[in-house]
Amino acid sequence: MHSKVAVYISNEFNPYYNLAVERALFEGADSGVLTVYLWQNENTVVIGRHQNAYLDVNLQRLYEDGGKLARRLTGGGAVYHDTGNLNFSFITTAKEYDPAENNAIILDALRRLGFNASLSGRNDIEIDGRKVSGNAYLKNTRAALHHGTIMIAVDISRLSEYLYVRPDKLKGKGVASVKSRVVNLSHLNEKIDEKQVKNAILAVLDEKYGGFSLEDAAQLDGEALQKYENAFSDRGFLFGRGVTLQSNRYERFDWGYADVHFTVDGGVVSAVEVFSDALDTVAIESAACALVGASIIKKFESDNQIAKDIFGLITK
Repeated sequence: MHSKVAVYISNEFNPYYNLAVERALFEGADSGVLTVYLWQNENTVVIGRHQNAYLDVNLQRLYEDGGKLARRLTGGGAVYHDTGNLNFSFITTAKEYDPAENNAIILDALRRLGFNASLSGRNDIEIDGRKVSGNAYLKNTRAALHHGTIMIAVDISRLSEYLYVRPDKLKGKGVASVKSRVVNLSHLNEKIDEKQVKNAILAVLDEKYGGFSLEDAAQLDGEALQKYENAFSDRGFLFGRGVTLQSNRYERFDWGYADVHFTVDGGVVSAVEVFSDALDTVAIESAACALVGASIIKKFESDNQIAKDIFGLITK
């Protein structure tokens, strides 16, 4: 049993800051202490440590909607976070790592709220066969991290728009779509909100461990936090250094068809070749040149409508 429970609750919705705080807490894991971190992100897709953002995320739609892409340190698949989702993190030393104990805290909290929650598969928590929480893990020789989500009132329509879920993954779970696989707590009980879920988790901690201390992330090393935040928002980290997307897109526009062959490296367009029946050959050539070096994170600004259309194909 841990001799101390330290609770941190973030009031920020910036995924890079929140992941930085989690990283700082992980690096500072202390013997005898269970650190519990509760946090939320706004309009963010978070991918697993070894996922390919190009293949698993609809980047064009995400960025058009002002969303953010983040990559966590743990494995697993892509998840969508908004303020209708509550993230929890359990951090201990490696020797004291006990995922079963952590899961019991979340299950107890959900059951206190009237839900018949249970573990499912390798990393899910379900209610009546539908997923309300996914979990991921990281452990080294010194420290351990177990974190996950609780879907309270997530915009599920955005979830299905931003994430590319492989059909074989859904087929293996016996469902037809990502929408049918997940459910919000508020859909099961409209009176449930994020504050009640937080309070239920805190009540379990208070009863199970005889109390806890509420800590302030402002007390953490500010220089280390900034370093971690910069690392989590780094384009090379988000898209993978040396990882390229080589593909082609075809579409017909008012000005003609575009068969675009391109390479994206580290989130930046590094090569473009355009085949087209457009009458304006100069515009096609200038569009291909203009797009080299363009960031797929930012909207492409140009007076050349053909270039804008082609950029939309690349980021599609």
